Amino acid sequence: MKFKVNEVFYSVQGEGARIGRPCLFIRLTGCPLRCTYCDTEYAFYEGGMREVDDLLAEVRQRLGPPRKGPNAPFVELTGGEPLAHPQAPDLLRALLDLGYEVALETAGSHDLAPVPREVVKIVDRKTPGSGEVQRWLESNLDHMVPGQDELKFVLCDQADYAWAKAWCAERAVWDRLEVLFSPVWGRLDPAWLAEQVVADGLPVRVQVQLHKVLWGAEKKGV
Repeated sequence: MKFKVNEVFYSVQGEGARIGRPCLFIRLTGCPLRCTYCDTEYAFYEGGMREVDDLLAEVRQRLGPPRKGPNAPFVELTGGEPLAHPQAPDLLRALLDLGYEVALETAGSHDLAPVPREVVKIVDRKTPGSGEVQRWLESNLDHMVPGQDELKFVLCDQADYAWAKAWCAERAVWDRLEVLFSPVWGRLDPAWLAEQVVADGLPVRVQVQLHKVLWGAEKKGV
């Protein structure tokens, strides 16, 4: 089993409920989506083929032995769109079998059914401003685990905010899933977003991209 890998790097989790937590990232190459704000276009094509055993050996070497608790070693499969690789669920299972906590960053455009239930699924529901709002499988909501998985909305503008609020309310997703609202870097004022969420009393988590705050928007491998 081989995968085209763009990069493997150790950093802190830049987004989501686990923000700031040290994490080993495996970024796979390739994505069929073309979001207007994409910040990883270099992952569309760049990368090299690697055997899965080689990848797993690097994970073990860089994370050390698995352990439980809040400081457990953490690894995330990201992209691009990792589920564009048909064997990505097998890689996720192999990472789980090593004993680590495992996360997946995905756009929700590919079926989550084959993904092991134990994997933390961080699912990005694309908004109208992304240009990819139609790239969504509604059935994926049935495969997200309450108390574990996260539903993320990256918002380009106030219209995206209104759309995301209505979409969540219609499905009452915030009653069972962690919902994240994030402003597109440099396009939507995060202070406005936070103030709006507070004023509307929304049960969502406002987030910014911590890695960009720390190292800037252009730096790779963070």
